[in-house]
Amino acid sequence: MCKIRFFIFLILLASFRPAYSQKVGLVLSGGGAKGAVHIGIIKALEDNDIPIDYIAGTSIGAIVGSLYASGYSPEEMLDLFLSDNFYYWQTGKVEEEYQYYFRKSPNKPDFVKLRLPLNYLKIDRSLLPNHLINPIQMNQAFMQLYAQANALCGGDFNSLFVPFLCVASDIFHKEPVFFRSGNLGEAVRASMTFPLVFNPIYMDSVPLFDGGIYDNFPVNPMKENFHPDFIIGSSVTGKKEKRIEEMDLYDLLENMVMQKPSYNVSPDEGVVMNFTLEGVNLLDFQKSETLFNLGYEVALQMIDSIRMKVHRRTPLKELEQRRKVYKSQLPPLIFNKIYISGVNEEQKLYIQHQISREDDHFTVENFKQSYFRLLSNPKIKEIIPYAVWNPETGFFDLHLDIKIDNVIMVAFGGNVSSMSTNQLYLGLGYRSLTDFASTLTLDMQAGNTYNGVSLAGKVELQGHIPMDITGQVAYSYRRYYESEKLFMDTEISTFIHQRETYGKLGLGLPFVNKARMDFVAGYGVLEDRYYQDNIYTEDFFDKSIHKLFSFGIFYRKNTQDAKQYPISGDDHHVFAQYISGKESFTPVKGRYEQNRPSQSWIQLDASIYNLREINSRFNLGYRVQGVLSSKNFLDNYTASVLQAPAYSPTLHSSIAFNEAFRANQFVAGGIIPVWKISPVFHVQGDFHGFLPVYPLIKGADRKARYGGLFTHPAYMGEISLVARLPFMSISLFANGYSFPKNNWNFGLNIGYLIFGSRFIP
Repeated sequence: MCKIRFFIFLILLASFRPAYSQKVGLVLSGGGAKGAVHIGIIKALEDNDIPIDYIAGTSIGAIVGSLYASGYSPEEMLDLFLSDNFYYWQTGKVEEEYQYYFRKSPNKPDFVKLRLPLNYLKIDRSLLPNHLINPIQMNQAFMQLYAQANALCGGDFNSLFVPFLCVASDIFHKEPVFFRSGNLGEAVRASMTFPLVFNPIYMDSVPLFDGGIYDNFPVNPMKENFHPDFIIGSSVTGKKEKRIEEMDLYDLLENMVMQKPSYNVSPDEGVVMNFTLEGVNLLDFQKSETLFNLGYEVALQMIDSIRMKVHRRTPLKELEQRRKVYKSQLPPLIFNKIYISGVNEEQKLYIQHQISREDDHFTVENFKQSYFRLLSNPKIKEIIPYAVWNPETGFFDLHLDIKIDNVIMVAFGGNVSSMSTNQLYLGLGYRSLTDFASTLTLDMQAGNTYNGVSLAGKVELQGHIPMDITGQVAYSYRRYYESEKLFMDTEISTFIHQRETYGKLGLGLPFVNKARMDFVAGYGVLEDRYYQDNIYTEDFFDKSIHKLFSFGIFYRKNTQDAKQYPISGDDHHVFAQYISGKESFTPVKGRYEQNRPSQSWIQLDASIYNLREINSRFNLGYRVQGVLSSKNFLDNYTASVLQAPAYSPTLHSSIAFNEAFRANQFVAGGIIPVWKISPVFHVQGDFHGFLPVYPLIKGADRKARYGGLFTHPAYMGEISLVARLPFMSISLFANGYSFPKNNWNFGLNIGYLIFGSRFIP
């Protein structure tokens, strides 16, 4: 009887053994934003108590798998994919709160930049860009996401919340590379580095790219490394065949570089859920919630067949408790020591001085502020941060691998237009970095409307309060080609020539992160040549020369998302200037020079230009500007109006001389509605009003005088169809002005219509 009972016990033990020892491996394919499907599948498995004992992933599968292996729940992963942070990481854009306007260069009309190495013996592989997305966000994000889990597992991926491996591609040796240990963030970053979209990760001087090049569905690595009893696979790479003309850039890249492995396992080994997802591109992470729901629904449809083959259960409450315990063991991401490589000793001093600290320790938020502040220095090409756990101190050590740009920047740009504003631009720049930073730039423009050259330098001084010393010498020549209908008085000629030669010296200070304050002194010679009536010869103009000294305080803030036709962000300025000097006037008749008494005046100029998103299809902006000046009249009306401040909120108004929008004192403003057709195209409206406090009026003696208070208001309206490309903008516009009547204009601009600075902004 005892033998029979023992035999029955062995049979029962054998029958229950699979329920307790059966191990399940989850294999996740690459596929960009489609990988949000993986999260939905994980959620369905958890909700139905299906265990996940091992994870292997490639590319987005590596990201999802590593996050789950690091203790993230499916809900937390979905929230991350939909977060603003994730948007910034995948686009390379920098959040407004981390933009360091103090080091922001003035907008210039360049759309191509080349980096020419100073060492002719070395070929700079970055002469042309090797990636579409700036890596600076991803570099810090992967450190922040994985540092704590990496510290807890000691670099052994088997010791994560769920054992994990991922796949990258070694294109030199043409083979896959498998990661089961090391730096978790670096391994995942290598696995998802899609060629030409992201720059490669170098390990032992070998560039590593997306694992999907050689193994986009790592079933065999799962079997060989973890030996699971059952495999659940999720493949999001299925798609309908497209003709070349139907493919976008990412489709073309994917078809060129990705191999086509098998996305199946035998029924005895497991089950694979294959998805064919049309209309989802590599970076369409805004569709993550829809894709998550799809993955969840498909997994639920297959859950009964999975439960029949996977007998072991992991109750959800038990799993969540175990996850909670795991996450409680993660060390806080607080830094203590800093180690810097890739730079010389003087540059180390500069970098160390830029990193904010709170006593002896600093948080990841302190580091992010310093990280983006450092990268605002164009001399610093890239910073790759590593957080290394130090058990002796109980904090992380921060290792920074710095890449310095030892190049001359060469920039080309300009504008092609249906009007008279065809321009060419060439810019040269060199940056130096020792224990302080310095910059030297040369900008040259040539065209029908504007010619100019500017040599500018900046030296950033180290101290408790950052500051820089700036210097500039510049020459510009501007011509206006407008018909006489743009003038209030038909006796004024359509041809106006303005020359400026000046030098400036300034001291700049940061104003929090988003703005800067400058104290600027300068001396300039301004020459205006013009006709005062419609009887003239081609060779002679009336001429006014102004020799001026100025001192001013300038506040500037600019967080707008584009240097031309922005659709979001703020652009604010407040200028306060004291100006003093003499005017000399030489009329065309008699050719004698008249010197007028010196005059001094104070000029205040304030502007607010904000753009806000109303919904996914519509943004709305507004612009307000006011100018107050104590300036007296010049020799004649034309000279006075030429030197009067102007309101020019649109591209066309910046090149058209319209005296109806000029006055020594005025208030002006308008609204800017923006209809977003697509990420590239939008329609923009500009509707503005101008109200001079006292308008400038031409007397019978050609002298200027003031009109009545708040008389002579003027209006302008413009509609533009805009294509904002990564390197330039294209706009087709139509506009009209209230004065003179029937003043309608149509035009096309390709490029950037941005001129150099003026002596009096």
